[in-house]
Amino acid sequence: MQLANNQSRYGWVAICLHWSIALLTICLFILGIWMVELDYYDSWYQQAPWWHKGLGVITLWLIIGRWLWQLFSSKPKAIESISAWQNKASWLVHRLMNFLIITIAVSGYLMVTAKGKSLSVFDWYSIPAIVSSVANLEDIAGEFHFLLAYGLIGLVLLHSTAALLHHYVYKDETLKRMLGR
Repeated sequence: MQLANNQSRYGWVAICLHWSIALLTICLFILGIWMVELDYYDSWYQQAPWWHKGLGVITLWLIIGRWLWQLFSSKPKAIESISAWQNKASWLVHRLMNFLIITIAVSGYLMVTAKGKSLSVFDWYSIPAIVSSVANLEDIAGEFHFLLAYGLIGLVLLHSTAALLHHYVYKDETLKRMLGR
């Protein structure tokens, strides 16, 4: 399989970025749901947020990397049997998912840095607080973070259902192209 995309298939770079972002997004959602239920005396009380923040920043970097890759790599041609409205819907859902991931990352950053403390990424480096003078910023950003995460997972389910529908019902190449086949 080729490294870069061609007219009929995605290359390994695009495939790895796609599935890494997908897996991290789902893991972050599950981790986020789990960690907010932990109590102070749980051994994971400090560790789970550490992982969530670090993986969240990595996901953000992967999205940016994917955008850069898309700037310099051709995109496979649209599959002829797929209608124009489905192609437009796919384009819109992909853009919304990317937008939500970015917005969720920003709201997470605002939650962590609301009181002026920097965001540590796996103890490798820290992202300094920029905005810390807004009253209740942590709570406001937290509500957005929560709601947007559920919206993102809704879109992920829609996207996954559409991919499976194309694979099993329409029997086209949609899913195969993103699996490297």
